[in-house]
Amino acid sequence: MSTDAIVEEIEVTEALSEPDPELAGRLLESVDFDHRLMGMKMAAMGGTNAMALYSLREAASFIHVDPYEVVMFDQNATVGYIDPTMLAKWIDEVLDDAELAEAVRAEAGKAEFYGAVAMPIKAVLGQRLEQARGILDADANSGEEDA
Repeated sequence: MSTDAIVEEIEVTEALSEPDPELAGRLLESVDFDHRLMGMKMAAMGGTNAMALYSLREAASFIHVDPYEVVMFDQNATVGYIDPTMLAKWIDEVLDDAELAEAVRAEAGKAEFYGAVAMPIKAVLGQRLEQARGILDADANSGEEDA
């Protein structure tokens, strides 16, 4: 089962309120080097490699945990690890989305190990990205109608 299929199966516990257009724009933009988020790509054969992430979209895409069956038999299996505490802090302080940061903290608090919280956190990020795209698409469409 692919990571995307797993995310589709995960129900986000609480719906996030719609972001305003300004926040939606920030959530879809890239940040500069000084405000990047660091993740760790972990692999049995490749060790751990730091990865710089410059947007919420990159962070959401990066988070993954290959299924147990894959990890046990595939030497190329990986984990895309972002410390949930650092992710929430980055979302709060850099992207200025306190509600999303709190949702990440809530999901992270539901289990003690990363494998159990990674996909729910990814689902929350995906929900927010979908909301942001919807807001900006709606604004773009209303702007075209006004012209």
